Order: sequence, then structure tokens, then C-alpha cells
Amino acid sequence: MAAASAVAERMSVPTLDASLDALVAVLVAGPDVRSVSDLAGKTIAIDDRYSEQSISRVRTAMAAAGALEVQLSKAQTTAIKRLVAKEVPGAVVGLVSVSAADSFPELARLRTFRVPLSLRSSNKQP
Repeated sequence: MAAASAVAERMSVPTLDASLDALVAVLVAGPDVRSVSDLAGKTIAIDDRYSEQSISRVRTAMAAAGALEVQLSKAQTTAIKRLVAKEVPGAVVGLVSVSAADSFPELARLRTFRVPLSLRSSNKQP
């Protein structure tokens, strides 16, 4: 999972006009989560490498996708490790370009969602 996340982020080559509007949050959740809205009111892990601006945009995007009142939680442990340890029901594993998100691999026993950080981004779901 960590390798897939790293590859997807490398595929998101920054450009001079790149912004959060052009990104998609790749959200991985347990098999019991059927949609992003199932995470409403829950705590979701996110790596501490993301800025507060990025985290705010992810929270807003998740609310737009139906996950109202979601809490994004940073910790010293990576988001994916917290998901695997079942500390959280979901983890944001990357903020990547739309094309990188579309090529992000599906993972056995986990569900992957692509949450656009802008209404202009693709809203492709698994």
C-alpha cells in the first residue's frame, strides 16, 4: 500500500499552475465502508506531511462527497498503518493528480475512493 501511494504521488508532477483544485484525495477504507458517506462523523487518518490548507480542503471535499463532520487526524504513525491496525475506518493515502488517482491500484480486502478536491475534478469511484 505504501509503495502504491508513493508511486501515485510521483506520477503527480507539479506544474507552475498546479493547485489543490487539480488534485484528488485517495482514500482507502475497510471493506465494510461502501461509500464515502459511510465515514460521516468518523475519524480518518491522514499523514502529517500535509499542510493545514490541504487538510482543510480534504475535509471540505469529503463533506461534499457525503462524509459530513469527518475528523482528519494526524499522528506519528502513517495513515495506512493506522488503517491496517484498525485504529481508524479510513485513511487518506495521497493527494495526487486525477490521472494518478485513476491508475491507483485496487487493494485486496480494502476499498479505494477518489475524492476530488474541486468540483472540476473527476468524481470516479470504484
